Amino acid sequence: MFGLFESSSEEDVITTHHYEGSVISSDYNLDCPEDYPFHSLCPHGEGKITYFSNGEVVEYYEGEFDGGQYSGQGKLTRNGEVFEGMFKENKFVGSE
Repeated sequence: MFGLFESSSEEDVITTHHYEGSVISSDYNLDCPEDYPFHSLCPHGEGKITYFSNGEVVEYYEGEFDGGQYSGQGKLTRNGEVFEGMFKENKFVGSE
């Protein structure tokens, strides 16, 4: 899932993420929310996600998500490049 929980092998590199938007969780138990205190959350619907490495933004995406993946209309900025248009399964498929 687009590196959401990846870690770096370098000790001095810290990668953090910030997300705003809707999520889905397959492990959340409505009958007993304390049953499992850590839930896997997947961005779903519209939202924004920012990846930071050592305090600097390395990737920013704003647009549609489907089950944790960039999917639908969106804008991705990565390494100074901007991709705006349609995404499918985390891949840029073109502009309209």
